[in-house]
Amino acid sequence: MRLAAPLALPAFALLALTALAPLSYHGGSGAAAQETTTIQVGDLWFCDASNEDGVCETTIAAGDTVEWQWVVSSVHTTTECGGDLDNCPAPHLWDSEPKGSGTFAFTFDSPGTFVYRCAVHPDEMRGRITVHAAQQPTATPAASATATPAAGSPTSGAVPATGGQPPDDSGDWWPLIAAGIGLAIAGAAGALVLRRRA
Repeated sequence: MRLAAPLALPAFALLALTALAPLSYHGGSGAAAQETTTIQVGDLWFCDASNEDGVCETTIAAGDTVEWQWVVSSVHTTTECGGDLDNCPAPHLWDSEPKGSGTFAFTFDSPGTFVYRCAVHPDEMRGRITVHAAQQPTATPAASATATPAAGSPTSGAVPATGGQPPDDSGDWWPLIAAGIGLAIAGAAGALVLRRRA
């Protein structure tokens, strides 16, 4: 019966590796990935041409980034207005300065409603970004969710809600950890029994 003891050690090592495998399952804290939403900057409009003389509406989650992308060569800005589109008081949370091409990005760390306009065309080019609180990780698996437009969307030239985060599934790896620990304990007990028999 001396053959059983040498076999118990590799079996125990294999079970221990099996127990550790679930720990790398989500490879981190389980937080949902941040999103980037693109808003086009056109000739006298944000989002699309139907928003000329209107307000470009965008909805995202806290932690997400908005990237304005110039799709024309005329000069415009994206300038935050502190809640007042008509007066646009300084200081500004963001101000791209006048640009005729390229992109400008800003990350929204906290929930709220943020208005902005083009400093060159303040009456024609306006926008509003609604930032919802980010989803918090849960200890249980979350059901699959689908994005729905925010209630009370503007009537004409409305831009659908964009951005947001995927459903949180950070809690679904706990059963794997429990199974791995159970296997490790069973392997250790089996190795002990085999060692005593030897």
